[in-house]
Amino acid sequence: MELCQKLEDNLFVKDINLRYIEDNLNLVRIQSKKPHDPVEVITYPEEWRCVGIGTSAAVFQPKRYPEISIKVYADNFAQIALEESKVYEQLGQNPFFPHYYGRGNNYLVIEYRKGINIYDCLIQGIFIPEQVIFDVDNAIKYVRSRGLNPCDIHIKNILVNDGRGFLVDVSEYCKKYECKRWEYLKQAYYDYYLKVYRPGMTVPSWLLETIRKWFKLNEKNGDIKAFADRIIKMFF
Repeated sequence: MELCQKLEDNLFVKDINLRYIEDNLNLVRIQSKKPHDPVEVITYPEEWRCVGIGTSAAVFQPKRYPEISIKVYADNFAQIALEESKVYEQLGQNPFFPHYYGRGNNYLVIEYRKGINIYDCLIQGIFIPEQVIFDVDNAIKYVRSRGLNPCDIHIKNILVNDGRGFLVDVSEYCKKYECKRWEYLKQAYYDYYLKVYRPGMTVPSWLLETIRKWFKLNEKNGDIKAFADRIIKMFF
C-alpha cells in the first residue's frame, strides 16, 4: 500500500502502528448532507480527537500519536484524497504546510501542527498579528513557484501559532479557476479589522456564518467594498 510504503520510509513516524490506524479508521463515520456545508461527524474512536471539520472531510489526531493528523473524507468526496496527496507531493518539503506522510482510499496522514485558525481567533478574541498576513503571502508565492494554484484560502484553513501563520488544506491547489478570496481577506484585514479590533473583542459565530453566506453572494460581482461596509455599519 502507498500509505505503508511512505510511513515506513519516514523516520519521523517509524514507530506508528499501521494496523492501529487502519482498525480505528473503521470506527470513523462522516456524512456530507450539503456540498457547501461542513460535514457531520457521526462517530469516531474515543482515542482520537477531532481537530477540524471542513466541507468535505474531518481531521483527527490520535492521542497515541499526537505528531500526526488523519484527514478522513466523506464517502462522496473520497476521490479528493488522491488529488490532495498529489498536491502535497508537488509542494515537497517546505515550512508553509504540514508534512505529508501517505494516504489510503479516503484519507490522508499528515503532520499535526499546533495552531488556531483565524475563524476561532475571531470567535475567541485572539488578535491576528500582521506577520500572519506576510506569512500567507510568502506561502502563496511558494505555491505558485511549484506550478500550483493557491485557491480557496479562507479563515478556517489559515492557522496562527506563536504569532506566525501557515496554511492547511491544499485540496483545491490543482484546480485552474481564479480565486480572489485571499485578496479580499487581506483587504478586509487592513481596511476594517485593524480599525475595529479592540483587545478581547469577539465576533459571534452566527455573524461569521452570515458573512460567509453573504460573501458567496457578493463574490461573483466583485463588490467586496460595499459588502464589507454593510457588515461594518450593521454590526460594528
